[in-house]
Amino acid sequence: MVNMRKSHLSEIDLNLLVPLKTLLEERHVTRAAKRYFLSQPAMSRVLEKVREVFEDELLVRSGRGYERTIRGERLLQDLEHLLPRIEEAVRGREFEPSKTQQRFRVSMTDYASLTVLPRLTAHLAAVAPGIAVEAVIRDDRLWEDLESGRIDLILEAASSAAGFESAVIFEDDFVCLVSLDHPFRGKRLSLKQYLEYSHVVVNVSGGHQILVDRSLADLGLRRRVGLTVPYFMSGILSIQETRYIVTVPRRLTDILPESVSIRVVEPPRELRRFNYVMGWHRRLHSEPAHIWFRDQVIEVTKSA
Repeated sequence: MVNMRKSHLSEIDLNLLVPLKTLLEERHVTRAAKRYFLSQPAMSRVLEKVREVFEDELLVRSGRGYERTIRGERLLQDLEHLLPRIEEAVRGREFEPSKTQQRFRVSMTDYASLTVLPRLTAHLAAVAPGIAVEAVIRDDRLWEDLESGRIDLILEAASSAAGFESAVIFEDDFVCLVSLDHPFRGKRLSLKQYLEYSHVVVNVSGGHQILVDRSLADLGLRRRVGLTVPYFMSGILSIQETRYIVTVPRRLTDILPESVSIRVVEPPRELRRFNYVMGWHRRLHSEPAHIWFRDQVIEVTKSA
């Protein structure tokens, strides 16, 4: 505030600032008291205190009311800018989705980029057209990037690392895809049948399709790998006119193009269901914009 002495900063009661603004606006003790729901004597004591703090009359009598002094005029201007900023600091900045230009950087697997991202993009374009989303393919530095703030949110089929927040956004299981002329003609593969054929493996991390390979490893088993690819869709398209099997999350079958020459086969029962989660850093846990964004991710995945 203009000309306030440094010694006053530790002495002033911030609760006086709002009634002071009311006094300066009304220029009348009784009207200010009524507007602020105080008694007239209580508002008079407020005026006495602020006069002492600011070492100025602030309001001087003029007829039946008061006029602001020059210091009073400056204080009113200062308070009009200062009080909203103090309130914002205490309550947190309000987030208005329809007006924001905020950017969210999200690390996601190939699976999420095919099943979650299109729905999320369409939803955000309707409710928050100014928002920008940067989708980043998952890599082995994702938790480090989340810690450093290089990304805001992680979408993956795993549990959150220690020290981070997480929430399950949906559950899925696996299906097997084979070409239309594949020699297996049944509806569900047994584990023995599953292991008889070569597989297309989608490299989720470290050359492995972790959730599938982990289920097999727990049984002391491994698939015979004929092809390793970085993306689910390239794996799906690659099995046409082959004897390969590709194992994919069931939700991917909802977006398969009609032109592909493949059919869906149920997998061995030993392949477990899995949770798909989103993870975020604790520093973003109570941030209104990020709370809202996480809610949108949940909304579009629950409605899928």
